[in-house]
Amino acid sequence: MKRNALLFSLILMLVFALVACGSPATAPTAEPVEEPMATEEPMEEPMATEEPAAEPMAEPADEMRTDNLEGETIRFYHFGDLSGPLAGITAPLVNGFNDAVAALNEQGGIRGATVSVDFIDTGGVVDNAVGAYDRFTGVNNANNVMIMFTYGSGEAEALASRFAEDKIVNLAAGLSAVAFYGPDSGYTFGYAPIYPDQFGLFMDWVVENWDDYKPATAGDDIKLAYISWPTAYGRGAMTDETMAYAESLGIEIVADEVIDVSPTADTTTAILNAQAAGANVIYTNSLAFGPASILNGLGALGLRDEFLVAGNNWAMDLATYAFISDGALAEGFIAPFPYLWWSDADNAGIQYAAQVFAANNRQPQERAVGYLLTFGGVDLAVQAIELAIDTVGFDNLTGEAVHHALAALGEIEILNGVMRADFSDGVRAPQVSQIRQIQGGPGAFVVLQDWTAMPDLRPSR
Repeated sequence: MKRNALLFSLILMLVFALVACGSPATAPTAEPVEEPMATEEPMEEPMATEEPAAEPMAEPADEMRTDNLEGETIRFYHFGDLSGPLAGITAPLVNGFNDAVAALNEQGGIRGATVSVDFIDTGGVVDNAVGAYDRFTGVNNANNVMIMFTYGSGEAEALASRFAEDKIVNLAAGLSAVAFYGPDSGYTFGYAPIYPDQFGLFMDWVVENWDDYKPATAGDDIKLAYISWPTAYGRGAMTDETMAYAESLGIEIVADEVIDVSPTADTTTAILNAQAAGANVIYTNSLAFGPASILNGLGALGLRDEFLVAGNNWAMDLATYAFISDGALAEGFIAPFPYLWWSDADNAGIQYAAQVFAANNRQPQERAVGYLLTFGGVDLAVQAIELAIDTVGFDNLTGEAVHHALAALGEIEILNGVMRADFSDGVRAPQVSQIRQIQGGPGAFVVLQDWTAMPDLRPSR
């Protein structure tokens, strides 16, 4: 009997097993097979159970907001000296910036978003610039500032690490190599080449063209005197790299003289020291009344013909004529010139800036390099922001995204070719320029050498 009962039990278990394998109706009701899983979601969507993400996935690129941004606002921030020693130089920059942004908004802004402008007068004091930065950004950049525009080397150097830490792009007219390439920098980009590169380009040119442009009293040797202001800007071209480069070219730097940051600066001592050292070239990293005071001093001493006089890009400007005693003293002045000029009227970017200038009834003395270059700065910002929007979407727009976009732009013509730049491969300032000379009065800036690659004299890391 026990044997029969055991056999019966085994047969019964085998029957149940066969029934369970053959009939889905008997599957556990906790996971009914009659209803496919995740039928609430479209089948083309990935199942949530496949690879759970640690964070929500970004929306597909075709769903990002990249245009039709009406009602949105993008803020530009800038600060500068409207009440200190460089107020007369900064005013055209600020006015040009305001006119460029107003014209941009009239054309629809950035993809429909309105561009607003916040400005603070710093009086030319670096501490005030730091305070302006703090007011704009809040604690740890709580205001999500993504771009600022600055005008002085001192403030660019003082804030370089802050821009990098807060991931705010600084588009700078102050072209300090320290601000651009210092160990704690990385978010400062320039309207024009850094001052060491400009100085190096001039030295290249003067070596190649010495026989044609040297003063009548000069011999074969090029002996250079550096005369400038005791500021971050004034000292910006005199670096270890430029001194070594001069030596490599056979140029002897025989004097390094300081003059006051003042329209009435007495440059007699600096000039006589340069003469006593045997200099036949003077280079200055100053602007407006800086080069004017040197030229005035040379005129007063009767020494203008004994020196080839040159300076950086800001030195060749209409603003210089406001301080010069005799316009003839400026004839022959030479400078790197990394942009087009108002006289290049066949260029569409120049035409646009001139039209806006006229529409705003600006005064003739404002037709200066500062007014023109701020149009270039605004155009550069727009190009970078639009690429950033296309890449991450408007809702994800940050200073970091704009920083990446500047590098991704590659070789670009800013303001229809008024300026040229390529910010890829860690470069944060343009590296091409012309050389121009004053020939024939104010604004007659004649091209001596067309667009040329500059020596790379970035500071050693």
